[in-house]
Amino acid sequence: MSAHLPSTEPADLPPGPWLSLLEQQGRPAALADRQGDLQVVSEAFARRLGHSTAELRGLAIAELIPLARRQELDGLLQEFLQGQLPELKLPIDAEAPALRLAWLQEADGAPASWLLLELPERRLERRAFEELLREHGGAVALLHLHLQQLDLVQGKLGLEAGEALLEVLAHRLAGCLPPAGLFCREGGDRFLALLPGRWSREAVLQAVDGLLAGLEQPLTLTQHVLEPAFHVGVARSPADGTAFAALHRAATRALELSHQPPVSACRLAEPPERGMQLRERLAGPLAIALAGEGLELAFQPILELETSRLVGAEVLCRWDDPVLGRQVPSDFINVAVATEQISALGRWVVEAALATLAAWDRAGHHLEQIGINISALQLEDPQGMPFLRQALVRHGLLADRVVLELAEADVIALSARAGDHLRDLHHQGFRLAMDDFGTGYSGLKRLSQLPFAQVKVDRSLIAAIDYDPMQQAMLLALVTTAAGSGVELVAEGIERSRQLQMLQSLGCRYGQGFHLAPPLSVAEMEASMAEPSGRWRADAAGRVRLGEG
Repeated sequence: MSAHLPSTEPADLPPGPWLSLLEQQGRPAALADRQGDLQVVSEAFARRLGHSTAELRGLAIAELIPLARRQELDGLLQEFLQGQLPELKLPIDAEAPALRLAWLQEADGAPASWLLLELPERRLERRAFEELLREHGGAVALLHLHLQQLDLVQGKLGLEAGEALLEVLAHRLAGCLPPAGLFCREGGDRFLALLPGRWSREAVLQAVDGLLAGLEQPLTLTQHVLEPAFHVGVARSPADGTAFAALHRAATRALELSHQPPVSACRLAEPPERGMQLRERLAGPLAIALAGEGLELAFQPILELETSRLVGAEVLCRWDDPVLGRQVPSDFINVAVATEQISALGRWVVEAALATLAAWDRAGHHLEQIGINISALQLEDPQGMPFLRQALVRHGLLADRVVLELAEADVIALSARAGDHLRDLHHQGFRLAMDDFGTGYSGLKRLSQLPFAQVKVDRSLIAAIDYDPMQQAMLLALVTTAAGSGVELVAEGIERSRQLQMLQSLGCRYGQGFHLAPPLSVAEMEASMAEPSGRWRADAAGRVRLGEG
């Protein structure tokens, strides 16, 4: 475990390059002086021991040993500090492997000045997960983590770079987990993490937020700055099952749902009873809302980035029930699927959106296109396509002003029959868009097989576009591919002025996101289209606002 340290700093100062390396990799490690007092402590090391870095700094190594075993182990520690032992492992925590101690060797062969303390990673084989689940009596949370960019990293930098990325993230994951947490590689771009204990919904979401904050810090890989992005599915025992297989299925299903609209970084598996409760609570009011005036539309503006010209909008559905209050879209969409109301909901959105577009035309507010989200289930509905054609005729609109958006996850799993229906819609003049593009080559393959006119790039691929050369290279490759195939590229999730500037410089023509505009009501959209120039202007903070061009 010995390591060579460049002697570039005075001997009485902690070696800064080592601290930077440990912090960047998320290593649970610390440095002590020759007397055995901690001088430099990484955040991951402190988290693993349940303390802050400030609490540990200056502490003697002996104080990390449990009081009951301190006298027994102090002799070994002293022998090590006096140079009589080459390496030492100290069992400081019943929940974790022993702390490893080794001297850092100076490059010039001088006596070692610094001592490296490292907590081994709790990296396990999947088989051991099942055993640990039984040991903890079934009270755990199981996290299924999916790294978004592995395909694209391997395609750009090679397989070895992909493995190096996974190794760095494994180190980070070990350091970010709570003291009793464990993890293993699930395969490919997936990890499993086990958090012992009974977790409330709020507590586990908070734990995942902290985990992602550590995992998604920028890192440097073969001279490229990369900001990792994860999706996480979470299952909790006993609510989602007590056997490992059941928890794994539930966490995997939650992970799959995290990629579907509305896309989110983390989704919790919902116990069957919650689904039943939602159906019982929302099914009736949803049917009433569909039959009456209970639903409303919002519009996410799409701008031409170079000119700030408003060219279109994505249609969103909102439900604010007079008794139940505002409902989460994922909840009422899931209820619509479970109660076979999803086709009715889809038809309501289409009818309301086309009616609104026609009304704007009559008022002289011309919008080039609107994007309407559809699902694979709607493509399988025999009434779906005839209804679309009839609605166009009813409102006197042309099909090429309607962009039908299908999430990439749905596109990849599309049946042959649904694919044929998509081609039919294309032949009828509708424009097709692959939404939430971000998985990698699987989506690109389907892009070449189906007649998409537009690709909407997921926010995970532009999150660090303003400072990450790898994301810039990936986006440039997409821009080039799209231009060569006649496909429009729309960047989603633009939240900073520097993102906007970089997207413009890379040649991405269209975009949407809160930096440009939040979702707008019908009245707010009318106000935007009433601008004489049809343009928006940037305010002093760089945010695009309605203005006179």
